[in-house]
Formats: sequence, structure tokens, C-alpha cells
Amino acid sequence: MKKIIISIILTVFVLGIVGILILYKDQKVAVLGYHGFALGKENQEGNEMLMDVEKFEEQLKYLKDNGYKTLTLEEFYEWKNNGYKIPRKSVLITMDDGYLSNYYYAFPLLKKYDMNATVFLVGSYISKESKEWRGNNGDMMSFEQIEKSKTEYPNIEFASHSYNLHSKGAVSKKSYEELDKDVKKFKELYDTQFLAYPFGDYNDELIEVLKNNDYKMAFTFGPDKEHRKASKKDDNYKIPRLNISGSMSMNKFKLRLLIPF
Repeated sequence: MKKIIISIILTVFVLGIVGILILYKDQKVAVLGYHGFALGKENQEGNEMLMDVEKFEEQLKYLKDNGYKTLTLEEFYEWKNNGYKIPRKSVLITMDDGYLSNYYYAFPLLKKYDMNATVFLVGSYISKESKEWRGNNGDMMSFEQIEKSKTEYPNIEFASHSYNLHSKGAVSKKSYEELDKDVKKFKELYDTQFLAYPFGDYNDELIEVLKNNDYKMAFTFGPDKEHRKASKKDDNYKIPRLNISGSMSMNKFKLRLLIPF
């Protein structure tokens, strides 16, 4: 009886090890999704979409100290589709909407730690006039600040979050022609081949529009079933992202990078 129990335990142990190896066999990349940033006193309402600046720096320091490579969009695309080799520890850092706090808080920290990141801009949100940071979390970057960033922060790149589809349900309410017009209007501002769906919403028509406008790739957003790492098996127009919320603890952040899905 004792031998049978030991045999069962060993079998379960071996199967567990094999299962773990299978999970880790196929390389996956954590696409980290952020929005705005704030010092503690600037987020008194506890907005989950705002990341505390000190916590963000702690996350970046962890990535740096533990040898993570931060990818550009093109590197991510080439890894997924064309056999481009990247380190096992690789992530893609993304920020949605184009908040002014990105420019004043996130960009300097990303430069300090020598890390790449992508901002998915909402075209209609871009401010015509530059503003100084005064703790207003609703302020957006201006055209001037975006252009200055290309020189001041060459590690930051910009892509599309639509021109004016950033409201829940907007995509499903639009015809093919309206979606096409929106995509073309953003391209008049910035020529890009990458888009993050507003609120993670997409449909077959929008995907077709993106393909017909030479977009290479589009990203969804967690925290539901799309809250997972990206793999080479994912559809190029349905790339999942991990929602890095303001309340996520450092231990959970580390764990999210370590687990293979």
C-alpha cells in the first residue's frame, strides 16, 4: 500500500513538472496596459485607471533589475510573425489615450530606466494648446508636446486609439464607411500601422477596415478573458493586454510577469 501511495505521489509530481514545462515552452509576452499617472494626493477619488507615480517607478525598477527587455511595436510584431529573436524576459509597455500625466510623469521615468513604451492616442483628444501640469487628470497632451516627445523621449512611440471612437459601444454603432473614415482621419495626424481598440471593443468590420488601411496589428484590453499574455498563436488583430490597475500590488505585478499565461 505504501509503495502504491509513493508511486501515485511521484506520478502526480512528474505530471505536474511536465505540465509546467509545456506551459512555459511557448514564449509569451506581457503587453502591459496603463492609462494616466498621478501622485497620491492627485487621485483622491481612487481612480483605478490612474497609476501612482512611485508605484510605477517601482515596477520599472523591478523590470530593469531583473533583466527585462522592453520592446518596440515593430520588435513585437517581428517576434510574433517573422521569427525575430527576443529575450525570454520581454514586455511591451503601452499607455492609452494620451494623458498629459504621461508626458510629465511617465516619460521621464521611462527615460531614466532606458525603457521603450507606446502611447495609443485618441486623435480628437489631442489638445491644440500645450498646458503645464497642475494635477488635472483630465488634461491631454498637445500636438506640440507629442512632437517634442519624439526628440526629448525617442524611446516613446505613438500609435492609434482611434480618431473619435472612444466611447463605449461606439464601434458597433458605426457603419463600415464611418469606421473607415475614422481610421483615415487618424492617419492624417500620424501614420501608423498599429491600433489599440477603444475600451477593447472591436468587430469584424473594424478589423476589415484596419486590414484595408495597411494596419499590421491591433490590441484588445483586459481585465476579462483578454487579460493574459500574448503569444505567437494570437490573431494579429486580437492581441491581448494585461490591465495594470492602480490598485495592483507589487507582488501581484511580479506574479503576473512570472506566470506563463
